[in-house]
Amino acid sequence: MRQGADTGELAYHARLLETMQDAVLATDEEFVLTAWNRGAQEMFGWTADEALGRKVYELIPTQFSDEELAQELRALTDSGAWRDEATWYGKDGTPLVAEARTSALRAADGSITGYLCIMRDVSERRRSARQLERRARQQAIIAGLGIQALEGKELRSLMDEAVTLVRGALEVEFAEIDEVLPGGEELLIRAGAGLREGAVDTERMPSGRGSQSGYTVMVGEPVIVGDIADEARFEVPAVVRDHGVVSAATVVIDSLARPFGTLAALSKERRSFSRDEINFLQSTANVLATAVERQDAEKALAGVREAERSRIARDLHDEALRDLTQAAAETDRAHAAASDAGTAELLGRQGSALRRVVQQIRAAVYDLRLDAEEDKAFPELLRSLVALHLEMAHDCDIQLVLGQVTVGSLGKRGTQLLRIIGEALTNSRRHSGASAIRVDLGTTREALVVEVTDDGCGCAALPVEADVPGTGLRGMRERAAILNADLRFTSEPGVGTSVRVELPLTARRGESTTPVRVLLVEDHAVVRQALATTFEQEDDFEVVAQAGSLAEARQLLQDIDVAVIDLGLPDGYGGELIEDMHSATPDAQALVLTASLDHAQVARGVQSGAAAVINKTAPLGDVITSVRRLRAGETLLPVDGVVELLRFAERHGKQEHDDRQAIAQITPRELEVLQALADGLDSKAIAGRLHISVRTEQNHVASILAKLGVHSRLQAIVFVLRYGVVEIR
Repeated sequence: MRQGADTGELAYHARLLETMQDAVLATDEEFVLTAWNRGAQEMFGWTADEALGRKVYELIPTQFSDEELAQELRALTDSGAWRDEATWYGKDGTPLVAEARTSALRAADGSITGYLCIMRDVSERRRSARQLERRARQQAIIAGLGIQALEGKELRSLMDEAVTLVRGALEVEFAEIDEVLPGGEELLIRAGAGLREGAVDTERMPSGRGSQSGYTVMVGEPVIVGDIADEARFEVPAVVRDHGVVSAATVVIDSLARPFGTLAALSKERRSFSRDEINFLQSTANVLATAVERQDAEKALAGVREAERSRIARDLHDEALRDLTQAAAETDRAHAAASDAGTAELLGRQGSALRRVVQQIRAAVYDLRLDAEEDKAFPELLRSLVALHLEMAHDCDIQLVLGQVTVGSLGKRGTQLLRIIGEALTNSRRHSGASAIRVDLGTTREALVVEVTDDGCGCAALPVEADVPGTGLRGMRERAAILNADLRFTSEPGVGTSVRVELPLTARRGESTTPVRVLLVEDHAVVRQALATTFEQEDDFEVVAQAGSLAEARQLLQDIDVAVIDLGLPDGYGGELIEDMHSATPDAQALVLTASLDHAQVARGVQSGAAAVINKTAPLGDVITSVRRLRAGETLLPVDGVVELLRFAERHGKQEHDDRQAIAQITPRELEVLQALADGLDSKAIAGRLHISVRTEQNHVASILAKLGVHSRLQAIVFVLRYGVVEIR
């Protein structure tokens, strides 16, 4: 023992050493070990004889670098106390996570003579915490996929997102969905994450014992492979071997009619899959099974509806229309033969009414058959529409002008566009008094353009939000919005009206495009990867950079168009990036993500310059839609909402300023009292820790409450915790 040490204190601690289950060790002021109890021996493997006389950080190295270790030792020497959780390495090199609490031992004159450290193995606690975190993340993934499945997200997109999330959550190199093909002899890789390019939708594998996926479908339960080199239950397909897969887990994606296929997680390293991981994989597969069943049900229902529409159209055309046409012809003959003026007038009105009904039924038959004909080329469908309206036009000529257009079928988009054009033609025929209507079909570099022009009476210019009863303008606008089409009305009294629709044409791969450059800032890698995958599936987006923290993101703010920013980042508030982004790239826009839509966070984001705010629970497709709308110049936040948020931010900022002014009045001793309160101590314990009387402790608390403007010890703790003045230890 060194000269000057408090021998009584060391002797007291020495007697305690062997009674404690934790690792307890003591050093001199140079960190040379002077005491080493049985708990330390059991934790690190060194006996007391081996440990004593050696420097502690040489005997049990830590995760710290030499520079970090020197910094920690200086901090301990300066403050006399140190507490931290770190990874330490035992005699055999085995790592363990331990919480260490170190206090300085002092001589009578106050000088440091050594250190006492109590260490507790928290490896199991760390493992449990990580396990709980993984479970929570996996449950969030399943819940998110489930919500998207219920909302009707397209199956292919849902599968692509599922494999990406599974790959990240289980930390494997590959994840894939294999679909059983008709006939049941083969499975096709329908979706994949991490697989080589070209594998999805092309690579096949045998069913039954010819592959792990086939075997999984055959036995109807999860199949786990620790090492494919030892596998004897089934053959391993070449595509699996070519990817270097060693371990794999597969579960069935079942459905009411038949198994759809399997969901697989594949690793290039030998590993085991825990029961929790298999449950997560199966739960994800169950969500996909629900989406498959929904898709099958929707297809069946669509078939039933289409058959019913076809039957109604056929019955109307073959029976009702035929009978009405005959009745109209007979009425016209009777009208021509009538000798009585009153009878002739009545028959004339009836004949006109019957002809109008015939025209309306023809239009209804056309509309009923339209969905069934959506595979036809759009110009052909437009020609049929114009011909129909020409039959219904009495004193009006309708001309169709087809430009140099080579567009084929537009599918459902073409159907919606035809309904807009049909409404425009109906308005011109019925309400404009036009003698001539012209329909022009053409293209620009980026859009298909259809314009309906008449020489009718016209009217004053129609504002965007106008809705004239009976003319169907609102329905036209709603359909145009769904199509993301540009719809323009031009009308002048005495000249006529023009309705112009520009339908954007989806850029084909290989054509010259300028995608929107996106920066993703999100600390959860799984969520970030899911966002990246969703953006990259769209031809008009390119994810140019990703970051998990403020520090990373600040290096990536150049040459971007949109930044999608999580407000809650590990090293600070994500909204701080927005001003930096505007300085680096003035034209860039920010869409912020938040898990809670906390009013204060949202207000701060808007005040920083965010163009939109979206909740993390929203479907990923909503993020894509929001970014598209931003780039199109739309305002996603209403003006009155922005004003309210900015006012809230101003009030919140003033409150925070006042709070920090109050905190600035707290003395160092009062801070010690606050920390003790946060540690859960009562008045007597606080007085003992700080070596003051209970009455003095109570006076300190009264002063704290007055300075902070609160009424209880609990309110005081909450107040200072909000600003990080103290911490929960």
